[in-house]
Amino acid sequence: GISKCLAAYCKEDTPNATYFDISPEDLKAAMGYGDIMGEKAVSILNKARTPVDVSSITKVAKDDLGLLAQPKKVLYKTALAEIYVRSQDYGGSDKSANGHRYDSIPFANGMINGGMSCQLIHYTHQEHDKFFEVCKNFDAIIVRCNPGQIKADGGDQQ
Repeated sequence: GISKCLAAYCKEDTPNATYFDISPEDLKAAMGYGDIMGEKAVSILNKARTPVDVSSITKVAKDDLGLLAQPKKVLYKTALAEIYVRSQDYGGSDKSANGHRYDSIPFANGMINGGMSCQLIHYTHQEHDKFFEVCKNFDAIIVRCNPGQIKADGGDQQ
C-alpha cells in the first residue's frame, strides 16, 4: 500500500477514517505514486493491444496489396484465416494473384477501420499445431476457407 494514505485507514481510534482524512501534502505524494502506476499500466496494456506475432507460421501470400496499416493501439486483435490449395491453379477458385481470397482485403480493412487489428493468415496442415497456438492470441478469427479446401491441400477436416 501507499503509506501516505494511512490516515484513511480505519482503526479503533479512527473508526470513520476516509480519503478526506489524508493531508493535502500526503495526498499529493500518494497521487504521484498512483500516476506512476497508471503510466506503467497503460504501457503494459498498450503492448498487449498490438497485433499478434504470426512469424511462427508460414506466410503463403505473395503480398498484402491493398491492406491498410494496422492501428497503433487496437481495440481487439482479429485475424482472417484462409487456405491456399497448392495443387490448384491460383491456390483455388476463390483467390487473387497474390494468394489471398478475392474479398479478404476489404473484410480486413473493415476491421482495421473499426479500430481492430486484422492480420491475414493461412492455414497449412503441416503447421496445424503452430497455427492454433498463434490463433489463441486473437480475440476473434474470421474464417474464409471454402468447404473441402483443407482436404484438397492434403489435410484432414475431421
